[in-house]
Amino acid sequence: MNDFPKEEFTNRISRAQESLEKENIEAIIVTSPSNFRYFSGLNSNFWESPTRPWFLIISQKDPIRAIIPSIGSTALEKTIVKNIEVWQSPNPKDEGVSLLKKIIKSFPKNSNIGFELNNETHLRMSVQDFSDIRNELLDYNFVDAGKIIWTLRKIKSINEIHNISKICSIASKVFDSFPEKINSKMTEREITAIFKRELINEGADYILYMACASGQGGYDQIINNPTEKKINDGDILIIDTGSTINGYFCDFDRNFGFGEINKTSLDAYKKLWEAIEITLEIIKPGISCSDIYSSLSKNIISKENNDSNVGRMGHGLGLQLTEPPSIMSNDKTLIEKNMIITLEPSIQINKSKMLVLEENILITENGYKLLSTRTPEKLPIIN
Repeated sequence: MNDFPKEEFTNRISRAQESLEKENIEAIIVTSPSNFRYFSGLNSNFWESPTRPWFLIISQKDPIRAIIPSIGSTALEKTIVKNIEVWQSPNPKDEGVSLLKKIIKSFPKNSNIGFELNNETHLRMSVQDFSDIRNELLDYNFVDAGKIIWTLRKIKSINEIHNISKICSIASKVFDSFPEKINSKMTEREITAIFKRELINEGADYILYMACASGQGGYDQIINNPTEKKINDGDILIIDTGSTINGYFCDFDRNFGFGEINKTSLDAYKKLWEAIEITLEIIKPGISCSDIYSSLSKNIISKENNDSNVGRMGHGLGLQLTEPPSIMSNDKTLIEKNMIITLEPSIQINKSKMLVLEENILITENGYKLLSTRTPEKLPIIN
């Protein structure tokens, strides 16, 4: 069971039902782990089992109900979901789909039935089963409901803000004290092992994402797991953590230099830091994601550094490591109070080296609040 009060979830469902009525969608069939948890409060690692889909049905007027594998009934009964149908699993021939069809048929013919079909959502059921539902139930229209869900999820509640703030504070504390715990005789794997222990000791629940890279004056990627590569003099190391409390993520990185770092890399680091500093000054409700992207990019890109290799310069944050919106030139989403986003600009030093800095921020009524401790203005050097 989630630690949030019951009212947190009843409010989410009520707002979803209002949106369904407004968009003329009879019901949403929720299947993805983060959305199932968002509406029900179920806190489980059972999602790691790739089979056995779970269905949560939110309709305009009926109480929320679920179709789940029998193994999950006791856990789900401890949430706000009380109308539960179960199927004996595993059963590859019918993974609860016949029960789902029966519920869909209970809605008026020609109804719009929503599934998670748009960008940054996914169906946690087989493609074959979904195709069978569409091909058999021809009297119903199957439409995307992802936009409704993300409209709700992008604005964080007080409880959500508390959890994200807490995990950001924990990760910041570990990052801030980390230079004194590592040295150039260690490998990437040894360094991140210390980092993980510190996070757990400080109160993190899980460390679901831990990227690490290092190299002379920069690194060539920011998504791989740590390796047995030993840190050398002149290396810059990046650690990017997605740790959680109560299911909610932080997502930011820090860079550390070892020994003597070349001037080109130090200047690039400074340019990234200054780009974030300038951009923070314009962030407030009403500004668009594309405006934020423009501010970051124009203060980074130059004749000497003419590329940003990340693809976007930030994103939403919450029950997932990355959520909408995206800090990109073509995302016109307006920033609103109580959204939590990341700023994640990168700079290409040469064809094979890059640097990335990242911050987590809460949008307030008139501006922003840093949830991560601000990146050091100068690259921390470990001798």
